[in-house]
Amino acid sequence: MQAFYFDRVDSTNDEAGRLLREGRIGDFAYVVARGQSAGKGNRGRKWASPYDAGIYLTVVDRPAHSGGELHLFTRAAGVACAETLLEQTGVDVCLKPINDLYVDGRKLGGILTEAVIEQGCIRALITGVGINVRRAERALPPDHVRPISLEELIPREVFAVLDVPGLTVALAKRIRRWNAVVSGEDGQVLEEAWRKHGLRSDSFVSDRGCRVEPVRDENR
Repeated sequence: MQAFYFDRVDSTNDEAGRLLREGRIGDFAYVVARGQSAGKGNRGRKWASPYDAGIYLTVVDRPAHSGGELHLFTRAAGVACAETLLEQTGVDVCLKPINDLYVDGRKLGGILTEAVIEQGCIRALITGVGINVRRAERALPPDHVRPISLEELIPREVFAVLDVPGLTVALAKRIRRWNAVVSGEDGQVLEEAWRKHGLRSDSFVSDRGCRVEPVRDENR
């Protein structure tokens, strides 16, 4: 497993793409930055990335079966994040289709999956994850859902000893594990895990009562 650490980058996904083009990444690597100047969200949106206030991670993987649909890898990454956060922090997140992490109706994180595709096959999978760790100013359009951070969700004494680098590595490893599930075309396993953590797309209410309430707010 290769690891690339940066102080600031424009986007960890973009940096991962550059490393791939330079031939510096083998089968599996992750890229981490303390801040991003042009963090990327879904559908061209920006992801606010205050310095030292979040996990800004990109996992690069080369799936064994390269014909998997990209949205399935995004779902798999969401499940990986939900499982890891629950195990490492005790925070139980809900997954809003298809790439957002919610707690108590507020946004904790998001996922952006991209790929290098050649001749219709995925040659390299680029999975970006952003998770709000600390309270911080996150300037965003007023129609965004209110933000929340791990600092606000975890007891103070627990947060004080939270191993953020260890959590980051655990996320990377779990994402790769779920990529292998998708590559193995085990759709039933992924569907069951998604149902356990996911919000219904029709009402955005999960079986566990998690609800997404859009609120006008300037910050994530």
